[in-house]
This record gives sequence, structure tokens and C-alpha cells, in this order.
Amino acid sequence: MFHKGATAVMASVSSGYFVAVKGEGIFHFSGEEGWKRLYRMKSKIHVLTYIGPYIFGAGEKGAVLRSADQGKTWTASRFPTSASVWAVAGRNDGFVCAHGTHCLYLSDDFGVTWHVAKPFSQLKEPPVIRSLCLHGKTIYIGTRIHMNHGGIWAYDLTKDRVRRISCERQRMTASMLMYQKDWLIAAKGAAKGERGEVSVRNVRTEEEFAISAGPAIREKSFLDVSEDNGIIYVTSSQDEHGFSRIYQADFAAGELKWFDTIRGHGWRVANRKESFFCAGLYECKFVRPYEAARLAH
Repeated sequence: MFHKGATAVMASVSSGYFVAVKGEGIFHFSGEEGWKRLYRMKSKIHVLTYIGPYIFGAGEKGAVLRSADQGKTWTASRFPTSASVWAVAGRNDGFVCAHGTHCLYLSDDFGVTWHVAKPFSQLKEPPVIRSLCLHGKTIYIGTRIHMNHGGIWAYDLTKDRVRRISCERQRMTASMLMYQKDWLIAAKGAAKGERGEVSVRNVRTEEEFAISAGPAIREKSFLDVSEDNGIIYVTSSQDEHGFSRIYQADFAAGELKWFDTIRGHGWRVANRKESFFCAGLYECKFVRPYEAARLAH
């Protein structure tokens, strides 16, 4: 347990984790060497991810970071938006996508140059974008709560067309990932009085189901989902007592197994097989593989 709040985390390809600490910048953490500051900045970073050989970060007021040398040096820039950027995705061929309030920022050269796409230009009241997932030539767009146009949309890059594949009136789609080629897993957060959900949809067959935490646990919101080597972790928002939960998702059984607890919202989680690092509002938690196995039993 580390008593400092963090807003984003990702597993390093070599060892340890890259962590965005609010108000302080980007750090590298490993169980063996502890914390090492890599880049100092005040802007809050909401997402860290690998795209090809680069590490990308993005956050409040359109802040964008990029590193080509595993975090040793960083270049900082901004999208022309006041919105918080919560998602960046891409491919090894140089394609990168991020988002503003209602638009997408697209790059074909690992973020050197960008152009804008407006998937919701035909809507009179477009939803605010909250999450992205890239799958082939399709960008899946998760929205914040919107009574008329909320849910998950599929934007076809080749045809410049968008269609809604999941309708949500009372839930935001906070985070998404693609699992086993065709399964889109989404962590969803609810409006007051409603219940959060981890939804699963096969984008090829359109089969759908929910991964449930059981009737005894009523999570208001799920915030993030992470997968490595077939092992999936999900985080929640804090409850009335100020604590959130970290779950391991059993995809085959359709169950969320309560794994651990952290103080404040569990903003982000990253894992390498069973081990994980959770970036929380007030503290962070790192669990090694043997500890994860003990907690699971």
C-alpha cells in the first residue's frame, strides 16, 4: 500500500509499472526498486498506454505526453480542447486515436500530426466521449451519461460512419478493452440510484451478457478494466464508507470475484498476469503474484 493518490497506471514491457501521480508527474514503480520520478508535471494524467514503441499519456485540458525511450524523456503537447482526455488507443503501424468532448483526434504517424473526425456531427445533442477501444478499422466510443444518445458507438474509419451498438440512458461507459479478438468488455458507471455494470458484447455475433458481482454487492460504478494473459481485473468507485473494490473477472463463469479493497475511487488498474497495481484516489496498491494467489483463496 502506498499512501499517495494516482490517476493512471500501465505495466512496463520490461518490469514494474508507470504511474501518473496527481500534481507530481510520471513515476516508475517496481517492487524491487520502489518509486522513481521520470517527469514532473502538474497536469492530471488520466491514461497511460503503449502504442508501438511509444508510451502515450493524456489527461485534463487536452494534455498529451509521449515517450520514445521507455519513459526516460518525454515530450508534452495539448489537443485544442478544454476537455479531459480519458482514452488513447492505437496500432503498431502508427495509427493513434484520442478524443475531445465530442470529436476524435486521429494520427497516422504516432502522434506527430493529428486530424479531427466528428462522428456525432449529425446529432443535434451529441454525447460527451469518455472511453475508446480500437479494433481493426473500428473505433468503439463509450459516452458519458446521456439520456438520448448514451452508450457505445462503433465508428467505421473506412466509411466515416457511426452506429450505436449499445444504448445506455443512465450509465456512462468508463473503460473498454477487447478480449479474445471479438469480445468487447466495458466498465460502466451509473447515475444516482442505479447500478454499475461490467458488460460483454461479441462485436461479430452481437451476443451480450453481463459479468456480475452477485446480488449482495451493489456497485454504483465500475471505472476501469485491465487484462493480461487472460486475467482480467476491474475497479469500482468508492462506496458510502469511502472504499472501492478490485475484482478479478471470471469471463467463463460471468462472475466478478471480490479481490481487494482500496481507499477512494479505484481510478485505474494494470496487471501482469495475477499481479496488479491499482491507482486510487487517495492511495495505490501493488499486489505480487503470490499475494494475489493468497487473496484469491
